[in-house]
Amino acid sequence: MKEKALVLWSGGKDCNLALHLAKNEGYEISALVTFHSKSTEFRAHARELMDLQSKSLGIPHVLLEIEEPFAENYELQLRKLKDQLDTTTAVSGDISEVHGSSNWISERAEAVGMKAFLPLWHAERTYVMDLLMKSGFETILTLVKSPWLNETFLNRKIDSKLVEEFKVLGRENGLDLCGEQGEYHTMVLDGPGYRSPISLNTYKIVQHKELIHLSEMDLSLNGDYEVPTLEKHKICVNCGLRFSCYTQGCWCAELPMIMPMENITDCLCPTCLKSTINERLVENALKPIE
Repeated sequence: MKEKALVLWSGGKDCNLALHLAKNEGYEISALVTFHSKSTEFRAHARELMDLQSKSLGIPHVLLEIEEPFAENYELQLRKLKDQLDTTTAVSGDISEVHGSSNWISERAEAVGMKAFLPLWHAERTYVMDLLMKSGFETILTLVKSPWLNETFLNRKIDSKLVEEFKVLGRENGLDLCGEQGEYHTMVLDGPGYRSPISLNTYKIVQHKELIHLSEMDLSLNGDYEVPTLEKHKICVNCGLRFSCYTQGCWCAELPMIMPMENITDCLCPTCLKSTINERLVENALKPIE
């Protein structure tokens, strides 16, 4: 039986390449998982892009909000995913330490009893870029940071010509070939595992301090696919129905919070939870939810 794994997802080159290598190693991918904070705006990675990637790849995408304390909340969410998706491994496209820090995901995964699969960790930069191109990924730059790069590099495809330009800039201004210090970000439009490519139809260019990035992107998928859903992995303790319930941002977060829930030892399905909440609302002379 294949080991199940989740892939930490941004939509960019490194996580896509890590997904490709994890599949080659025999992992069964349960979900693409994106952690983000409300206090941090997505500038490099559009949610719409990641949803289209999920459709094309046929792998569910889970977006999780994480707030301080970050380490504890990462571990909390990883533990939920480990238990509820029956995953043993967290796959990450991390290449090197950022600003001298250790590998964040390895530490968080170890704390909750998961393994970390880091197929690009400490890989030579030219090797990573060559592997990206040889594997057939179509990758473009979505964000650049001065003083390393300017807006003329936006929407450029990563190809041999661009890599050579990056090498020259690396000698001139210290640009990391893979953008490991935030010099640039990317998004993948096509590659191994994609059933259809994604098209970037229109966009605007926006500058925010030293960051210049694509904004208001109009994206489309050249294929008609349903949004993948997670396997039904929970059983309602009230009616026995199987249903999906995984993390913060789940359907239950949209319902009123009614406490306490006596004699409830685990999750209720949407129908039973709604019924229980309505009983409490009526008891307190409040209007039931529709």
